Amino acid sequence: MLISMTGFGRGEARVGSKTFSIEVKSVNHRYLDMNIRMPKQFLSFEESMRKMIKEQIRRGKVDVFVNYETADGSHGEVKVDLELAKGYYESLNAIGESLSITHDVNTLAIGRFPDVISLETKEEDEEVIEEGINTALSQALSQLSAMRKNEGEKTERDLIDQLKEIDGSVEIIEKLAPTQVEHYREKLMERIGELVQNQLDIDEERIQGEVIFFADKSNINEEIVRLKSHGEQFKKTLSAHEPMGRKLDFIIQEMNREINTISSKSHSTDISNEVVAVKSALEKIREQVQNIE
Repeated sequence: MLISMTGFGRGEARVGSKTFSIEVKSVNHRYLDMNIRMPKQFLSFEESMRKMIKEQIRRGKVDVFVNYETADGSHGEVKVDLELAKGYYESLNAIGESLSITHDVNTLAIGRFPDVISLETKEEDEEVIEEGINTALSQALSQLSAMRKNEGEKTERDLIDQLKEIDGSVEIIEKLAPTQVEHYREKLMERIGELVQNQLDIDEERIQGEVIFFADKSNINEEIVRLKSHGEQFKKTLSAHEPMGRKLDFIIQEMNREINTISSKSHSTDISNEVVAVKSALEKIREQVQNIE
């Protein structure tokens, strides 16, 4: 089954007075690269989240965003160290008097000093957090997987259509291949006829050797066989129940290699036209393959 690396999913869970929401998005990447953004008090659950993601995703760049809210909207309690604030105030006054500096010490200025005002995070029930995160993440991953599979099905249909185009062109190339030598022989004989009219001596053995040399040099039977074999292997790989993106990319490279060789050996305009069609289809397939898991 073909799976795309592009997708998005969102999950939400309410446990008591707490609401957990998680968004997961993925794009194509050579390996599995996870980036999880969440409140610091949840960092102890990061490893278990990564494990859940790995169970469903093999390859791609995955970004996870964790949001958390309580019923009253509060995530902690503001604390004020009045003794520390008093110390800062007296110190500032002392500096002003010592240096004869007129100053205006206000509450806002003192509040900006370190540790005068701090936010104490509430201790949360780990079981509640774990339940909320697991439920929300499971929902998000389920949506993400469904979207990736849906995108994969669309991509697979397009790939099959492109492969049909390639098969049609290769079939035409295979039929045209034998005509290359005959076409060359006819051109050569036309040229020889011109030379005979000019009363030049013609070496028959050399002519025959020239035709044989061309036939050997322009033989594309092996390339056609390999190209067709790679196409069948590509189709077979599409039905595999495992990540296939890298393998398909390799097969496309080999198909490009064969069609380029056919192009270099071909002296037929008709074959060249079909080569262009094959290359165009392979380029479309290559772009699609880059987004397959």
